[in-house]
Amino acid sequence: MKVFIFTDLEGVAGVADFESQTYPGGRYYEQAKHLLTQETNACVEGLIEAKAKEIIVLDGHGCGGIIPDELHKEARLISGTVMSPPFGLDNSYDAVILLAHHAMAGVEDGNLNHSYSSTGIFNMWFNDELVGEIGLEFALAGYFGIPIILVTGDSAACREAKSYIKTVETVVVKEGINRRTANALSPGLARELIKAKAKTALKSIKEMKRYKLLKPPFSLKIQFISSDSTERHVTKPGCLRIDSRTVQFKSDDFLKMLQLWI
Repeated sequence: MKVFIFTDLEGVAGVADFESQTYPGGRYYEQAKHLLTQETNACVEGLIEAKAKEIIVLDGHGCGGIIPDELHKEARLISGTVMSPPFGLDNSYDAVILLAHHAMAGVEDGNLNHSYSSTGIFNMWFNDELVGEIGLEFALAGYFGIPIILVTGDSAACREAKSYIKTVETVVVKEGINRRTANALSPGLARELIKAKAKTALKSIKEMKRYKLLKPPFSLKIQFISSDSTERHVTKPGCLRIDSRTVQFKSDDFLKMLQLWI
């Protein structure tokens, strides 16, 4: 089986602060990348034990979250600074995993909660439903008819994932105390749990439900924190200005809708 692992940095056990851990130049940024890479390796090991034949890892943290030289030798890595949907995903995959994810912007107990930009986006709506990265990634996997078999991150992220598919497997590696503070498992225990759950999730793939997209048209509405961001988007084809801080993208094709924005 072929598995796509969509990684982020903010949902790692031991990562709890933006400036010092998730931004280049931060005091503990390299340490945070090490922690993510080791959680990724644990996931890869579990998938290999479940007989996965091909494992592709997407470095989904904008400024980089995976240390290539530390990545498991059996995994391939998609990384770069200019990526657009579907980020390398296509219908040749059998399963998707969302690793080290965070809750959407504004979730009270969501450690490091945000929606794509921790400083630029206030809210997002997909077909008038408030969403974050997890919701759009469920929709993207659904577009290709691929089940998301496992989500890892803080308790708010895992709860968010279950709002789309109640039976999706999750690993809670930390509890958010607030946006910049978390109570986390030790990295060693987090990795053990991720490895075990990745193995059981892939073995249970036949029972996994797929997210189903509604019928078109599709719309993505984005409310920015600053009107400057709106100005940068309104010249894009298919972009409609709603107000000084809000734009909307519409299309009968879900993937094209995402590509109009990103």
